Amino acid sequence: MKPNLPASISSRQDLKAAIMELQSYAKWAGQNNIKQKVAGQKLDGEPVLSQGTAEIVRQWQAQDQTAKAGLGKLIEDLESFAAKAPFVTITLAAPAPSQLRQAIVDWFRRNIRGDLLVDFQFNGTMLGGMVVRYGSRVADWSFKRQILANRAKFAEVLRNV
Repeated sequence: MKPNLPASISSRQDLKAAIMELQSYAKWAGQNNIKQKVAGQKLDGEPVLSQGTAEIVRQWQAQDQTAKAGLGKLIEDLESFAAKAPFVTITLAAPAPSQLRQAIVDWFRRNIRGDLLVDFQFNGTMLGGMVVRYGSRVADWSFKRQILANRAKFAEVLRNV
């Protein structure tokens, strides 16, 4: 299964969290099923799925006719996808606000790949700009790199200030 990830599942960490959430829910559902068969009662405290995880389950149920068999297949499919999911790492000079993160993820999913995961990091020594890594490719648009690449010009600019 190649999942159509909701916007709230944007990074590899988000995907792993959704898988763990589904595993916990599947365990609860199995125990609840046993209790209903044996004692005719339901377990208390049904876990509430996050919005992104619930959306994955809804999409999976709409696509997969065997969805009624259990969540095991969905968890297996997501783990398989997570193991080989395409991802890009973006390093910024400071932690990205959620609105910026969402805009970047939306752009990558619309223009590059619909199932791309985007991991965010920050490094204050960059001074600004960003570095994008995809596989072995690196695109460095950081201010630090630009300053170091043009050391003579930078000193000249400072003298003229």
